Amino acid sequence: MAKKLTETIIAKAEELFDQVEVMAGYSKGSNPLKVSPCFIEKKQDLDQLIFDKLCINNLATYAYRLSKQVKGNIGMVLKPCDAKAVNQLISEELIDRAACKMLVVGCAGVLDHQKISRHLGGARVFSANIGPETIEVETAEGKKELKTADFYADKCHWCSISDQDMGGDVFVENQQKLQAPKKDRFEDVKQLEKLDLDQIEAYWKDEFSRCIRCYACRNVCPLEVCQDQCIVHLDFPNWQSQKVVPSENKFFQLIRVMHLAGRCVECGECQRVCPQNIGLLKMMKKMNQQIETLFNFTPGMDVEAKPPLLTYKTVEENIEEEELI
Repeated sequence: MAKKLTETIIAKAEELFDQVEVMAGYSKGSNPLKVSPCFIEKKQDLDQLIFDKLCINNLATYAYRLSKQVKGNIGMVLKPCDAKAVNQLISEELIDRAACKMLVVGCAGVLDHQKISRHLGGARVFSANIGPETIEVETAEGKKELKTADFYADKCHWCSISDQDMGGDVFVENQQKLQAPKKDRFEDVKQLEKLDLDQIEAYWKDEFSRCIRCYACRNVCPLEVCQDQCIVHLDFPNWQSQKVVPSENKFFQLIRVMHLAGRCVECGECQRVCPQNIGLLKMMKKMNQQIETLFNFTPGMDVEAKPPLLTYKTVEENIEEEELI
């Protein structure tokens, strides 16, 4: 079934290819539990494309820069959740909708290879056979069979758009459907907020103390496109020092949260690439929770809708300003 899906994706990519200069998609990686982003410039190379449960990377990360580097149109193979990020870029007029051809593929969920690696104690994996219900891996310690349901990426547990075309140019239906056990999207936020303020402060102090300021979270985010003008690199005004200490780390991360307020599509890439396993997505979800409550807005769902913090209204429907006086 996976082979048939890949064949359909390649056929649809061939139909789109005459309209684009480059097609971004997924190809096999050197690690049996990982795929690699690929950027195809020749139609005969489209047979490199694959699509399976290992395609966790959000290729929308490359959308903005490709649109600036390529003279013509760009093509992208996207999961519905990743198409949200492209839609958000379009809504903010950071990329031109007509110049981005989206081939959206229905998603049966993606696996977090880091969860698998931790479960295997870091053992080297020589091969992996991934099915709808089981994952068969061969390691130096022998063959092991794992339950697929235990290793879905966190975002899959609250995904509600796995079968939606998200306004793409082409939609490829996936006969396999998302089977990740459902969880409350804000459960981790709710659990944290059960603590008192001192405990919450101590929690985040510990999280920020582990930050090494590698900026992987910023660099992988599809919406943080202003890296060349980032406050951490400015000499004037000099807002952020280069000290790697909890107070400076906290300042950097809170600036990121505000920068992404009403924009973050919760793809989880920032947390996935963090070498220190900091709970970055928890902060983003808390901000999105507030944005949804106050403005009834979800990023990436409508290319015509502007993020509420990029607009101005004299009266906001869900903010009773008189109660703040």
